[in-house]
Amino acid sequence: MAKLGPYQSQSFRHWQGLTLENHLGALFQKEPQKASNTMVQLLATRRGKTLETYLNSLPSKTFERDDEYTWDVVSSSRRNIPIVEVRDYSGAPYQANTNVTGRFYVVFPEDWFSDGAVIVGEHNEMYPIRLLSDGRAEGTNFVYLAELWGSVQSIPADEFARGKRWSLEYYPVEKELSRGIGTLHFSAPTSMRNEWSRLRMKYKVPGSMMDEVLICGIPMIDNKTNKVVVKDRWMAMVDYRFEEEFQDHKNYCYMFGRSNRNNEGEYTNFGKSGLAIKFGAGIREQMEVSNVYYYNTFSLRLIENALYELSANKLDLNERVFVMRTGMRGAEQFSKAVLNDVSGWTAFQMNADNLGVIQRTSSPLHQTALAAGFQFTEFRAPNGIVLKVEVDPMYDEDVRNKIQHPNGGPAESYRYDILYVGSQDQPNIQLAKLKNHDEFRGYYWGPFRNPFTGEMNNGNAATDEDSATIHKMWIGGVFILDPTRTVSIIPSILQ
Repeated sequence: MAKLGPYQSQSFRHWQGLTLENHLGALFQKEPQKASNTMVQLLATRRGKTLETYLNSLPSKTFERDDEYTWDVVSSSRRNIPIVEVRDYSGAPYQANTNVTGRFYVVFPEDWFSDGAVIVGEHNEMYPIRLLSDGRAEGTNFVYLAELWGSVQSIPADEFARGKRWSLEYYPVEKELSRGIGTLHFSAPTSMRNEWSRLRMKYKVPGSMMDEVLICGIPMIDNKTNKVVVKDRWMAMVDYRFEEEFQDHKNYCYMFGRSNRNNEGEYTNFGKSGLAIKFGAGIREQMEVSNVYYYNTFSLRLIENALYELSANKLDLNERVFVMRTGMRGAEQFSKAVLNDVSGWTAFQMNADNLGVIQRTSSPLHQTALAAGFQFTEFRAPNGIVLKVEVDPMYDEDVRNKIQHPNGGPAESYRYDILYVGSQDQPNIQLAKLKNHDEFRGYYWGPFRNPFTGEMNNGNAATDEDSATIHKMWIGGVFILDPTRTVSIIPSILQ
């Protein structure tokens, strides 16, 4: 029994007539969900791991309705507040190059601090101050009475320059007869939303193509003998190409999809029905609000700095696992950067043979021929950070990615998108699926032959033409729970 790849179902032999062994159509008609997953894995086997393959390996979120889907992101209640100005006890603003002493007033743009709080600026424990009142509203600002804290005799007025950031330290009280001070701080969740994306394709084939034979067959692997066999039916090629192109469109939607809703909430495009086309944002658009870095010279330190920004004071040590998606050239560049860092590790060099870095091979050039080579695909940085590298064929695709890099290949191939994985219970990035409405597949065919399924003699023909048209539609989307935990590191040529 033959198959297109190691994941394809083998049940086609049970059918008679003109339905082909390697014909995907009949299986799709009966089990559309299974067929979809099969094709995703099949294409990944042929062309490399796709974005959809990776996302399908994570838990997804299934929704009951096709309304826009929303989620909340709760930010930390630890915050810096930029100061507006500092005033002396009479209320006059302090001038630059003077010293703040005694009691004074500090002005902030929001009511974040309270009576009794010790707060610090950029020099933290060097220049702490203590607030002696709650904030008093003054227009859109809030004014607090303050004094120097501890042994500090004075503070340069420049420490209170407009825009410098201040944060809460603690609420100290006396030993006896203290009164209640201090309060809790909360951070309201930010509501995020995304729209469902919908894709559709069709393709028509004459009924006479049912028995059409290819001059050049399609090589496939026989499941029993594990040998290559050649299938010569045209419809196998049609089905494969239809699914391949449809999966490409889905992956582009997941990664590059752009929302067509403007700031007023209106949709800017309309379909043939006259109704609005509603389309959701892909991963790239959702990442645009987070951390984006451009580089001229790549180094491992660049990656490390980005990972520390994502991890420090944000993630527990056992949660710092990230996936970095890039192209083949980016993966090579990363591997060389890691090699430069570990080149001094003598243990690695001494144990190269034990690691299988050097192996015997056969060659007419020499009786004792050797093969050598390795590639770093995972990096374990200090402080519990683990970075796993995955090559995505979309980064290397030279039709969509038109700008070339000076070192060769598409510039996109040198781009790195770092995604925080999260836990398996709650991944930071997930596919959005509509319950029982993921993919649809149907046929519109004439009275005689349907080359897609092998059926003949249609008693309920939709057209008098001896042909069949396949229609396919997909509804889905992707969302990042917290985009601030993602990073894009992009070659400056793409800026």
